[in-house]
Amino acid sequence: MNGFLTVCYHYIRPSVNDPFPRLLGTREDVFREHVAALREAFQVISLPEAIEFSHGNASFEQGKPGLLFTFDDGLSDHYTAARILSEYSIRGVFFIPASIFEDNLPINPVIIHYTLAHYGIGKFLQAYQDALRSRGIAGKEHAITFTKGVDDPMQTISKIKSTFKYKLSHGNARAILLFIYRNLFEKDFPNAMEIMHLNRGHIKEMLDMGHHIGSHTHSHPSIASAHLSDEDFKREVLYPKEYMESTFGTKVNAFSYPFGEEQDYAGSDELVHKSGAYQLAFTVDRFLNTREVSPSRLGRYAVYSTDSAEKIIQDLRGMIK
Repeated sequence: MNGFLTVCYHYIRPSVNDPFPRLLGTREDVFREHVAALREAFQVISLPEAIEFSHGNASFEQGKPGLLFTFDDGLSDHYTAARILSEYSIRGVFFIPASIFEDNLPINPVIIHYTLAHYGIGKFLQAYQDALRSRGIAGKEHAITFTKGVDDPMQTISKIKSTFKYKLSHGNARAILLFIYRNLFEKDFPNAMEIMHLNRGHIKEMLDMGHHIGSHTHSHPSIASAHLSDEDFKREVLYPKEYMESTFGTKVNAFSYPFGEEQDYAGSDELVHKSGAYQLAFTVDRFLNTREVSPSRLGRYAVYSTDSAEKIIQDLRGMIK
């Protein structure tokens, strides 16, 4: 069938001696296996080819559908991923939140991931309670408790993520996580930004390799759930394009919705389309991108840390059918 698939990666962690072993991500050696296998199974394409397909006359009818590699969150890991892709002559798309450069601050989910990975749930929740008090926020609706050996850690982590994504206001969620970051992780790791995110030098090298960058908002809110004002929408969705283009001297034609599920983008995809700022915008809904799919609501396969190359290929072929 004529169309293209898209895979989305987040953490690409060292195969050995990972300083944060509890971070969930694809190991470098496994990522290499993925790249090699996916290149054989599909027709790997670049961002310009995806744009030409969605807006022009490009076709992927050579017996293999197109496949685009994308990466979210501007993680420091992505410099390694970019170098690996280049070894295979593949050009990826790296979606960058502008705040990591403009504000020199990590995005919300990365603060959660690294803090939980290094300190554990108990210490994170202690800092969370301190942050709530500092903001004058009280009440059961934001309470999160955890008793080691009694409560399910994964369920508690899921509740933590859901609270910051959907229960706290965008402003409170950001302020509380920055409180946790500054009073916990950054105190122990003064080079925290270097650990967590890409720097300007990395981006320039990645562009020189032939890769492309896209926008991933300013500070990574769930756009639809945050109920952004018109001004906040411009700040989070439209301004990052201008900022990234002027900072790195390259076109930014693609956008990735933070978190990427329907509850995170529903309605906002229409605003993105009307703005005309981006030629393509990606969700994490799993489907083949045909000419009938809106370029402002494209599908992607979000890769899990436990996924093997065989499973990804099987699932992608299932999406085609």
